[in-house]
Amino acid sequence: MNDFSTMGFISAPFERAGEFRADASRFAGLTNDPASRYIMFVDGRPLIDVSGKEAKTAYFSKNQAGGGEPVLIHAGKAKGAILAVDAAAVPAGLPDTIKAIDLRSLAVQAILPGEQLGMLAQARSMLNWHARHGFCANCGAATSPADSGYRRHCPACGSDHFPRVDPVVIMMIRHSDHYLLGRGPNFEENHYSAIAGFVEPGETLEGAVRRETLEETGIYVGKVSYLASQPWPFPSSLMVGMLGEAETTAITLDRRELEDARWFSSREISAMLNEAHPDGLSLPPRMSIAWQMANALVSAGVTSR
Repeated sequence: MNDFSTMGFISAPFERAGEFRADASRFAGLTNDPASRYIMFVDGRPLIDVSGKEAKTAYFSKNQAGGGEPVLIHAGKAKGAILAVDAAAVPAGLPDTIKAIDLRSLAVQAILPGEQLGMLAQARSMLNWHARHGFCANCGAATSPADSGYRRHCPACGSDHFPRVDPVVIMMIRHSDHYLLGRGPNFEENHYSAIAGFVEPGETLEGAVRRETLEETGIYVGKVSYLASQPWPFPSSLMVGMLGEAETTAITLDRRELEDARWFSSREISAMLNEAHPDGLSLPPRMSIAWQMANALVSAGVTSR
């Protein structure tokens, strides 16, 4: 089966340095080290250098990065640390070839290598968390960053706040050699994807697959198994790819969630993967876990009509 290695945002073999994040003096040393490099975001978009034949992440010195609160992304014992900061605007004086580009577009169009996309995904989620948690949820006082950017502390009540990841199940539901796909009301025309939904408190991944599928399509699901996962930094979700075996086939739509849902044969999905469906139906982009799951299952299974 497909190893899912070409999914977007997953390749980030960086030194996260969890073992010494709480060492404030060490972090201060990294922020001031001339060998350290800064990546910058403006309105959630990373600054990218498009001057060469291939685009790449733009790196800056501490002075160029300005006075934002840095987050440690990569400890960089060999080549220097990488830190991320938010900026109000693209700094003046930069060449025109430094551009703020939407991270989703970078991934969909495969503009950057996978390793850089993984780094930027981590940075975007962390910076977004800081932007949304400047005040204590317990008492309302202003909080301050700690642990190299992986904790916010409230000096007023002593509460500590940590980054959260929202788990989302995204599932290929199978019956014989057919798979259930749906399209939301905001999807592009002729575009279908796997059913998905947030995991609720007190719920297992398997339970979320069964509940979401039943709520949105009326399909009962039995056996559920894990396929793969994908970080989704919009703002900070983890897409958990699952395979569910359908026990029923009659579809009853929740029109608030889906405009349409139907069973597709493996042969149809194969055509969609190759952008050759006779009706012009399409799947999400190749970098998405939905495309990757569909490709893995169809490649490994039967392709009858």
